[in-house]
Amino acid sequence: MGYYEDLPELDINESLEEIKLVRNSVIVDVRTPEEYREGHVPGAINIEADLCGRKNRAYVESILTDKTAHIYTYCFSGARSGMAAAFLRQMGYDRAENIGGFGNYEGPVERQL
Repeated sequence: MGYYEDLPELDINESLEEIKLVRNSVIVDVRTPEEYREGHVPGAINIEADLCGRKNRAYVESILTDKTAHIYTYCFSGARSGMAAAFLRQMGYDRAENIGGFGNYEGPVERQL
């Protein structure tokens, strides 16, 4: 059994519908800037997964200024976003949560080419 088979089943589409009802929420695309520019969930901000964590604390805190906000992370498959959400929780963002993978996303896409 591989790592990806052990990931919980997350439905990004269902999660995004629920997020619409949550006040003080931020959707964070943790894919690379190139992946983000090619297409992302409308309204999502980009903080690459490699930049989440204690090593880049000042950078992350300059973007995510409210540690009480509900932060929802996604990547392509859900693996990087799971790690990023865990790093963010370690940094004090107690409401950071992984919502899965853009590869399963069925909604409108915003591009920055």
